[in-house]
Amino acid sequence: MRRFLQVAALLSLPIAIRAADPVTAEILKWRGDHDRDVLAADGPFTLVARLTARQGLSSIGRDASNDLVVPVSTAPPRVGTIEWRGGDRATFHVARGVTALVEGKPVSEVVISKPVDIRIGDLSFRAGTRNGALRVSIQDPNSAMRRSAKPPVWFSVDLRYRVTAAWTAFAQPKMVRIPDTDGGSREWNSPGYASFMLDGQRIRLQAVLTPDGKELSFFFRDGTAGHETYGAGRFLEADLPKDGKVLMDFNEAYNPFCNYNPLYICPIPPAENHTITRIPAGERNYPHPGEEH
Repeated sequence: MRRFLQVAALLSLPIAIRAADPVTAEILKWRGDHDRDVLAADGPFTLVARLTARQGLSSIGRDASNDLVVPVSTAPPRVGTIEWRGGDRATFHVARGVTALVEGKPVSEVVISKPVDIRIGDLSFRAGTRNGALRVSIQDPNSAMRRSAKPPVWFSVDLRYRVTAAWTAFAQPKMVRIPDTDGGSREWNSPGYASFMLDGQRIRLQAVLTPDGKELSFFFRDGTAGHETYGAGRFLEADLPKDGKVLMDFNEAYNPFCNYNPLYICPIPPAENHTITRIPAGERNYPHPGEEH
């Protein structure tokens, strides 16, 4: 993800970065893109609420009289109502006088059969069902958390942690259930695992496919977790295997959004992807004490 080097962007980088070797420059460019996305108007610091609707009719808005209270002073007192009778389908009825947009088009009613984003002013309401519940997440680009956010902190680039791992494909790709931080779980398509030597230790990490199927994701926890890096673990993407090999660059290992904002729901690295070997590469814990952000 975000691995495409753009010449114009590269030429605009500071001289110190441009002077680095091409691989290091690519890693630094990737990190810059990651930092930009983390601090962006739709980044993790903008999530201000996750609300759960009851079955039947639930009102939603800023006013405290609503069933679902939006904790943003600029939200309309009454945004509308959500009609849900259980199952995977609900209807969002927009209150009279409120302008709501879906994919840039005005709507007065939204059928929720899959996750949908509803824009009201600067706010984004994402509604959908999960684990038998109807949930609404609200993002505010002007949130206090975003205004005070600092960019991520990284270990220095160390190419020893850019490894070419052996790839073992499962005879048949399998679905694995991975727990989430909210107590629920999701199924992921796992095509196989990567194995490699690091500091004299053999490490094996099982991969899952990204939702678009174009990359591998590794959810892992190493010996730095809980003090140098995020306690639950980190994520790493890699290109699909080629000729029985997969390139894993831990300099691009990054934190799940729940490290920045506990309102997010993130996969928890499975036990088979825990290693006591330290991998001091990639993103450090946020915020990292004693560091300038």
